[in-house]
Amino acid sequence: MPRIEIDGQEIEVAAGTTLMEAAEQLGIYIPFFCYHPKLSVAANCRMCLVDVEKQAKPLPACATPASDGMKVATRSKRARMAQQGVLEFLLINHPLDCPICDQGGECPLQDITMGYANPHSLYTEEKRVVEDKDIGPLIATEMTRCIQCTRCVRFGTEIGGISELGATGRGEHMAIGTYVAKAVRSELSGNMIDLCPVGALTSKPFRYKARSWELKHSKSLCTHCSTGCNTDVQSLGKEVLRVIPRTNEAVNEEWLCDKGRFAYAGLQAADRVTQPLLRVNGALQAVSWAEALEAAANSLQKIIGQAGPDAVAGIITPAASNEELYLFQALLRGLGVRAIEHRLRQTDFRADSAMPLYPALNMSLDQLEGERNIVLCHAYPREQQPLTNHRLRKAALAGAQIWAVDSSKREFNFPLRQIHGAAGADLALYSELQLILRDGLASQHPVLQSLADALRAAEQPVFLLGNGLLQHPQAADLLASIAEIVQLVDGRISWLAEAANSAGAWLLGCVPGRKAGGVQVENAPDAWSDKRAFLLYGAEPEADAMDAPRAQAALGAADCVISISSFLGAAEEYADVVLPLASWAESSGSLFNNEGRLQQYRAAVRPSGESRPGWKILRVLADHLELAGLDFDDLEAVQAAWQGTLGDFPLDVPGLGVLPEIAASVSVRKEALQLLGDWRIYQQDPLARRAPPLQQEPICRVHPASLAELGISGPAVELIAANGVRVQLPVVADANIPADAVWLDLGHPETQALGGVGSVLRMQMPSLRVRA
Repeated sequence: MPRIEIDGQEIEVAAGTTLMEAAEQLGIYIPFFCYHPKLSVAANCRMCLVDVEKQAKPLPACATPASDGMKVATRSKRARMAQQGVLEFLLINHPLDCPICDQGGECPLQDITMGYANPHSLYTEEKRVVEDKDIGPLIATEMTRCIQCTRCVRFGTEIGGISELGATGRGEHMAIGTYVAKAVRSELSGNMIDLCPVGALTSKPFRYKARSWELKHSKSLCTHCSTGCNTDVQSLGKEVLRVIPRTNEAVNEEWLCDKGRFAYAGLQAADRVTQPLLRVNGALQAVSWAEALEAAANSLQKIIGQAGPDAVAGIITPAASNEELYLFQALLRGLGVRAIEHRLRQTDFRADSAMPLYPALNMSLDQLEGERNIVLCHAYPREQQPLTNHRLRKAALAGAQIWAVDSSKREFNFPLRQIHGAAGADLALYSELQLILRDGLASQHPVLQSLADALRAAEQPVFLLGNGLLQHPQAADLLASIAEIVQLVDGRISWLAEAANSAGAWLLGCVPGRKAGGVQVENAPDAWSDKRAFLLYGAEPEADAMDAPRAQAALGAADCVISISSFLGAAEEYADVVLPLASWAESSGSLFNNEGRLQQYRAAVRPSGESRPGWKILRVLADHLELAGLDFDDLEAVQAAWQGTLGDFPLDVPGLGVLPEIAASVSVRKEALQLLGDWRIYQQDPLARRAPPLQQEPICRVHPASLAELGISGPAVELIAANGVRVQLPVVADANIPADAVWLDLGHPETQALGGVGSVLRMQMPSLRVRA
């Protein structure tokens, strides 16, 4: 271990440690722009030049490894002159627009200039100007400010996994941009804003909204996926203006995906509910809280008195806090209701009795990076859990063998091998893999044979079960096949939970047949069959139910629908009572992430209008229903109640219990085209769907052979569902989609009307509509 001296302080460091890292360990600050501990060393800004004894010229601290006996001075005259000279060159072309720059007040260039710049400049020539690039709706560019530190370029290549930005030109003509005029598509692109040290890349939705020193900072959590990223919610008055990552190396390191960063913009949606609504004479009208709660309680009591508690169903979002989940199920169970559900996107529940205590990753995210043999089973973490996908990318780059079995090929950002079969043949793939492993049969599918060989040679491979598995119409059959495969290769099952608090929803009893803590109770009838009343909590079945037409029909036929929600949406058509729910940024609570890690978040701003935190709404509704034991005075009391009920629980749980005898499900019909699809990254929850910067238009993807067979060549097609619904959508020819299938972006009104995955469609050229 080399022993060196920096500014008179001695330190022993590991071999390969750079002078920058050694100085950081001593608490000695060296100015820099291009260096970042998570990125490769570029050493192109030269701001970190230091004076090293017996060296002919100053050396860059970020790129110089420590060697034994080295003596370094960071504040000597020679070092200061080198730093001043570099900074003068960096400022030569930088515009003097700090008063209007969004980076002002948190700008490294400002700070370093104040501390290290020569107060006298000899530069009198004209400054150069660089044309700004339009790289999409999320990042605003002011490229004249750019100092070519290449942090954004290195981030895109090394962390984002997509080489979208690069440098063109040489010398003073060098400029950063996309090689061709296009938007940056990485789901992690917003991190480039944080990395940019000079304000060349800033947040387009935040542009000119506030100065950094005016903002209130609140520690919070991202509620858009099961990774549980730590965030800093920044607000001014009653409005959330920015969300940035909060460093937590065990969870999200220092990154945040674009959904977690920009979804806050949906808080200002036009259909935000800010006061209680009650349906009077067929229309929703604003009423007082007392009237709305009384109407909701009376309706529930009346229907339960007439038809029994099985005529009522409760549907809650899996992004709700633990406190809300606990009170929701406690309220309904107090009324005798058994149909309590959070899984809107699942239609096959035959394997429920074998499901684990909660969908656990069964390892830490750090440990996931160290796995060497991973099989993704109908999982696409790049869009569903972007920062968990970042860990998988690190594993892949470190040499892990990763395989993906799915309904179609997906666009991953790390090396892996993908396997998919014909439309509707997902179960056949797993069944064939079973036979290869169990009976030693040779496969005609070369990639499947390679997977079998790799699994035989691997030591305890990990099978990561994703959202698409439980969303499959044959989910129970797939689980049965996977369970046998795992047993044959002595593997392990891990779950990539669907939503921010899917783990909490399972642990706290928001599933039929289980109470809080996993206590088994009598199973419940289907949540959508023969129901006269629904209690919806933060749920939008019309957008999130796999069988949306069935859900909408059930809601439309119900005698009473009570919606506790932040947004009105389609509830305007079917809800009888709407209670305004405070958003995640306006309330406090706790969540379990995919690891089973319990994390707390606090309100950043006051609730909008008359909206209230969810736990308060449920607590007062329980009062109106005259339910005992739910009269909590504060959030801490609710937390103590659910923690006392849940008790200690393991972080490592069996991936699957003993599966019941599963009768073979009916094969998916082959006539016409089979509907495949998924909720894209910005369509997965109500808030993200309403954020203007994240809007995505629905498209359908079809194999070129299928388009050619049907004689379709236009930019759009007309899809016809079995129930006669017709929808026109843009079409893209995509060879990654199985033939005889249509891949849809789900979660849009147009696509939800066509049915769920496994439905069949007909496709034709758009009908010509003749104007009268």
